[in-house]
Amino acid sequence: MVVGSGGGSEPQWHTTDFQAWVDEGFDRNSIIYSAIMYKVFSKMSAPLRAYGGDPRAPEQLPPEHPLSQLVSRPNPHQSGTEFQALAECFFNLGNFYGLLVRPPRGGLPERMYCLRPDRVYVVPGGGDPERPWERSIAGYLYVPPGSSVHGGVPILAEDMMHVKLPNPGDSLEGLGEGRPPLSVGQSADVDNEVTRFLKLFFEGGAMVQGLLKFDIPLDDESIDVVKERWREMYGGVDNWTEVGVLDQGGTYQRIGSTFDEMGFEQIDERNESRILGPLGVPPILIGTRTGLQRSTYSNYAEARRAYWEDRAIPEQNLFQVEYQYYLQSDDGGFVMFDRSSVPALQQDVPTLAEAAYQMWQMGVPAMQAFNAVGLQVGEVPGGDVSWLSSSVVPAGALPIEEEQTTEGAVEAEEDTRKAGGNGHLNFELMQSHRPRQAEVACPFCGEVGLDCYDDHGGLCVCRACGMTHDPEVVGAETLSAPA
Repeated sequence: MVVGSGGGSEPQWHTTDFQAWVDEGFDRNSIIYSAIMYKVFSKMSAPLRAYGGDPRAPEQLPPEHPLSQLVSRPNPHQSGTEFQALAECFFNLGNFYGLLVRPPRGGLPERMYCLRPDRVYVVPGGGDPERPWERSIAGYLYVPPGSSVHGGVPILAEDMMHVKLPNPGDSLEGLGEGRPPLSVGQSADVDNEVTRFLKLFFEGGAMVQGLLKFDIPLDDESIDVVKERWREMYGGVDNWTEVGVLDQGGTYQRIGSTFDEMGFEQIDERNESRILGPLGVPPILIGTRTGLQRSTYSNYAEARRAYWEDRAIPEQNLFQVEYQYYLQSDDGGFVMFDRSSVPALQQDVPTLAEAAYQMWQMGVPAMQAFNAVGLQVGEVPGGDVSWLSSSVVPAGALPIEEEQTTEGAVEAEEDTRKAGGNGHLNFELMQSHRPRQAEVACPFCGEVGLDCYDDHGGLCVCRACGMTHDPEVVGAETLSAPA
């Protein structure tokens, strides 16, 4: 159909041929089919589920809840997975229309159906002549097979979900139908013709393409007749496999290109990149020639994650906001895609744990470190306490070493003699520096034995691991006399 004006209550005419996209693209072109089906199957690992409570910390609703039953079985003939798979196919070809069947008194839909986009027409609203930029949708028109537009079934706007690709040329300022990536169609046509040419060549086993030479002179009229007859018999893709026959005195000289000269490899690579680019699927993920030439295990993992972050999640969000608007239960239930089991989005736990450990070593409490790197763990004993090694002191806290002199050495030797020659200062000199021992388990390493220093505010140091603790934290109420 041609593009209509889109005014009044007349249905908006379709701007693209949906059936042609199905026939020439999805059914005939292996690249388009592979890309769309990769998107369909990959998103099955993130099913639509029903939740309740706070959307930031949702709780999955029980299976018997009406909203859970609706997303699990949208209609008697389709599961939730089949429904979403078909919705993804329609969306990648331009438009997804989801019909909502509600009970007589309204409320949460009882059933949902995917409708073929070429059977649904957008009906624009009348609008305000003084504010023509404020467009609206009056509803939709579903035209069953074999019927005309005049025999279509009207559908209220609130009973139709419409998820679409952007259409900058839409006459309804983006409220009408979406448009498939038309640039893909041109490259797909080239790829289809190359495939068709190869099929015909290998079926017929010959390719007539060259120069005709004759031993006798030919006037212009005879040349035109020969050229026209040759073109009629052997011209075009349908006649590439025909066997050429020349009369007496005629010879044929090949002037066409061989397969190597025609550069099919470069043509294939060009088509792959120009088709997969708009569809948003890295070539390596579907095993195309371009992707296999640059494939490594690490590249594959990076490409898969990039696809989810850059394409799959944004596309799912287009569906999610539409579903959340139309699918709400009276008790506050809502729907979301559950991506917790998507392999490409799983956390690198060892790397995150190492980052959390380094933060903890710098004095960040364990629970704060886990939350900062995104690791969900249970309660950790002492997880809200900052821990630092006893060897860590503020800058400038250590005394500056004085220059050693012979006089200091003589005094140290004298002190040693006063202490009985055992290498220790007397009790009076060391009393304030001697620790008070507590036979208490260290919260960090579990070993028993702490040394507590009175002149450091009662700071306790584990004799095994060297971690510092507050006596109140470790419960070292009873301390021995200084050793």
